[in-house]
Amino acid sequence: MNQENEQENQHVKQTKMQQPQLNIDLSQTTEEVCESCGNTTFTQVYKMRKLSALLSPSGQESMIPIQVFACAKCGYINKGFLPQE
Repeated sequence: MNQENEQENQHVKQTKMQQPQLNIDLSQTTEEVCESCGNTTFTQVYKMRKLSALLSPSGQESMIPIQVFACAKCGYINKGFLPQE
């Protein structure tokens, strides 16, 4: 039982290290809204890009996931959320 507690404590410590606490006054921020429907909530989604074998360091074709945010209501991805190509 003690080992389980130690493992849980280690997990909590790692989580805290990965998520720095920021003291930000939200009144000094601007809310992002969907450019299509005006919704204010978003979900994480991935766009996929294919890298040809000729350009890949491994010499094999590979897929590259790119994390972006899509509107939770209509699925639209704001232009500002997309990486520059």
